[in-house]
Amino acid sequence: MRLGLLLIALIALVSACSNSKKTEPKSDAFEELEFTVDSTKLGDSLSIGGVKLRAPAEWAPLDSETFETLTNVAARDTSKLGLTPVMAYRKPGGGPLLLVSTFAQPVDLGVSFIPWAGQVADVYRKQRPDAQFSEAWLSLGGVEALQIMGIGEKLVHLKLILHGDQPVSLDYTVPRTTWKDDVEYVESSLGSIRKIYPS
Repeated sequence: MRLGLLLIALIALVSACSNSKKTEPKSDAFEELEFTVDSTKLGDSLSIGGVKLRAPAEWAPLDSETFETLTNVAARDTSKLGLTPVMAYRKPGGGPLLLVSTFAQPVDLGVSFIPWAGQVADVYRKQRPDAQFSEAWLSLGGVEALQIMGIGEKLVHLKLILHGDQPVSLDYTVPRTTWKDDVEYVESSLGSIRKIYPS
């Protein structure tokens, strides 16, 4: 339960953390990581930008009206973080949310994924001054990723920027009060991430 332990550590260190502090890999090597996957905690399958994954079980697609509102809000952001929502899932009754997006601005990853993802992370942190963040450069199912985990007063934010055929953003937002119950669903979803290789 890597995420559960990470949450405890972040809460303990929250007063000593800085939003401007970031980590970058010492080389182009990404830490290979496998999350514990419980198939009973996995729901819908989706493919985007050369990556496939499954949403957490019991998290249903947002209704079209709510999704349109979410898309309109995202369109107002003209920064490097500007996202184009593709799909969003939420637990019935509210609470945890998974937002799956591409980036609104054209991205040339031919240069390097690391500096570009680092710039996106800088913008992300600045937009959430109420939270403290931890970062890790990972390889998940053959997909390079920057994982940003933040803890606010009420919410746990987990953002993954995936290096697929095009960059993909996964945003898991979970109330701190339900994190203990929802973390295994989030971990299973993360553990389902795989790179799609051309056949």
